[in-house]
Amino acid sequence: MKSNDVVTLHAIGERCSPDHLKKQVAYLDELPYLTQGLDATNSMILILNTCRQVVFANKAFLAMVNRGGSVELVGQRTGEIINCIYACDEIDGCSTAEVCKDCGGGNAILHAMETKKEFSGEFSNRNTMHGYEQNINLSIHVAPLPVKDEIFYVVSLADNSDSVKRRIMERTFFHDIINTVGALKGIVGLLKEDVSDNVKPEVQFVEEYFKYLVEEILAQKYMMDAEDNKLVLEMTSMETIDILQSVSRLYEGHDVTTNKTITLDEFCINKELHTDQRLLRRILGNMVKNALEVSDKGDVVVLGCSMDKEQNEWIIFWVHNDAYMDQRVQNRVFQRSFSTKGADRGLGTYSMKLFGETFLKGQVGFSTNKKRGTRFYIKLPLK
Repeated sequence: MKSNDVVTLHAIGERCSPDHLKKQVAYLDELPYLTQGLDATNSMILILNTCRQVVFANKAFLAMVNRGGSVELVGQRTGEIINCIYACDEIDGCSTAEVCKDCGGGNAILHAMETKKEFSGEFSNRNTMHGYEQNINLSIHVAPLPVKDEIFYVVSLADNSDSVKRRIMERTFFHDIINTVGALKGIVGLLKEDVSDNVKPEVQFVEEYFKYLVEEILAQKYMMDAEDNKLVLEMTSMETIDILQSVSRLYEGHDVTTNKTITLDEFCINKELHTDQRLLRRILGNMVKNALEVSDKGDVVVLGCSMDKEQNEWIIFWVHNDAYMDQRVQNRVFQRSFSTKGADRGLGTYSMKLFGETFLKGQVGFSTNKKRGTRFYIKLPLK
C-alpha cells in the first residue's frame, strides 16, 4: 500500500500530525466520564485514531506495559508500545511490514476500521521484555467510537496467556508421547515380522526406546518449567557425532520415516560439546520430525554439524530437507501454537526457540529456498 509517497508492505504508514493528535486528545478530555470509566475496569483498553495511533490508554493497559501515564504513549501504535519484535522492521512502524500480514491483533484493528463495525479476534505476539523474547496471547475486541467529527476505535485486550499455555502444555504432552510410542510401535512391528534366535540386540534396542519414552514424559516438565523460567540446566559433555546419532536412531523406526531416509552428513565434525543434552536432543528431534513430515516418499533428511565460520568457537547443528516453506509460514514459524498441520500442533518450532535461545544461549533459525530446500539450525558456543 502507498501513503505519503512511501510504499509499505501491509497497512498504510501515514500518521496524524502532532497538532491533530493534540486536538484528538482534547476531544477525549471533554468526555471525562468515558476515560474515568475505562480506568475503573480491569480490562486493558486503548483508544486509537484512524491512523492506528494511541490517543488514550487506561490504567490496566499502562500496568501491563509498565508505563506511568497515557500521555507518553500518545501517537504510538500498539506493536510499538508492547515492543513487538517486528514493529521496527519498516520505517513506518507497526503493521507496515510483510510479517504484519499475519498479525491477529493488527488485522482485527484493520478489519474494524474498514467495516466500521465491531470485530473480535486472537492476538499472539512475540515481543522483547527484560532483554529476551517472550510470547503474549491476548483476545482482542475492536469497536468504533464516534466523537464529534471523528471516529475513534476502542480496543479491549484480555490476557489469554494462562489458558492458552495450559492448553498448549496438554497438547504438547500427548503430542510427544504419541510420537515416541509410534516409534516403539514401528520397532515392535519389525520384530514381529522376523523374530530370530539372536533377539537380544533387538530387545536392547526396544529398551533404548523405552528410555526415550521416559525422556519424552520428562520433557513436558522441562517445557512447563521453561515457560515459568524455572528450568534448571544439567550441563554435561558429549561428542557432537554421538548427539546426532542418538537423534537419528530415535526416529529411524518411527511411522513418519516410512519410505524416507535419515542420514548424517559425511562432513560432520566431531567436537566435545558442554551443554544440556536433554534440551539439545529435544531441539534436534523436533527439527528432524518436522523435516520428515514435510518430505515426500524417497526423500532424504540430512543431519549435520560444522564450525560456524562467522563466530569462532561456535558450532552449528542443522537438519536439512528438500521442501520449501512459503512466506506465510516463514513469518510465523516460531510463534507459539502456529502450525500448518492442524489446531493441535505448532509446538515443536516454538520450543526450539525457547530451549535453544533462552536457556542454552544459542541462536536458532532457518534458511529456505525453492531450489535448495529448508535447513533449520541451532548455533551453540563450544565453551
